[in-house]
Amino acid sequence: MFDYHFSKSLVDQLLSYAGNSYTLKKGRILFEQGEPLSKLIVVRSGTVSFSYDVGNGRRLLLGQLDCSNTLLGEVEALNDRPCIYSVTAQCDLVYNLVELKYWREMLQKQPELALHTAKSIAEKFIENQQINLNKLLLPLSFNIAKDCLARFQDETVTMLRPYPTVSAEAERFATTERAYRRVVSDLVEQGLVQRTEQGLKPLDEDKLEDFIEGFASR
Repeated sequence: MFDYHFSKSLVDQLLSYAGNSYTLKKGRILFEQGEPLSKLIVVRSGTVSFSYDVGNGRRLLLGQLDCSNTLLGEVEALNDRPCIYSVTAQCDLVYNLVELKYWREMLQKQPELALHTAKSIAEKFIENQQINLNKLLLPLSFNIAKDCLARFQDETVTMLRPYPTVSAEAERFATTERAYRRVVSDLVEQGLVQRTEQGLKPLDEDKLEDFIEGFASR
């Protein structure tokens, strides 16, 4: 589900099997965590949000993705497992549905597309695994600072966008709103980051890098 750089050839071929386009209103769920996926989804345009709910009132938001002929559901299509995350429309979006059999036939007949797909999924898995391990093993201050610096340096074109509200950003870092505000205020007071209308930005890039690297020696 999380790869946003599938080859244009693959998406173009999939769209040749797509039927009518559909419109989903802002706030509606495109597909839901735990539900079976019967068809691949190609979001033609719009923004979606990924989330994971553990069922006890707590939820992890993963970020927002601006879609343009973006393929969703490929991991579930490969392993016949239920949807890993819920995907919600952040604005009115347009999408197409593609039968899973066409996707599978295409990968079997074109090894280069199968290899590209496997490589793309593996790259995104490694990236997400590193982020999740950092959230598990390192302090909240490290993760917020690292995220801020990575976005400023634009290290990866597939990075999910942050949310505009503090409550949603707290959920993205798997913490409470109170803890998130406290850590951000501390980073601001240290002169490491600044609050802007577009989110957190480094105030001193070198100083912020030193702060992040300092966790390796603690």
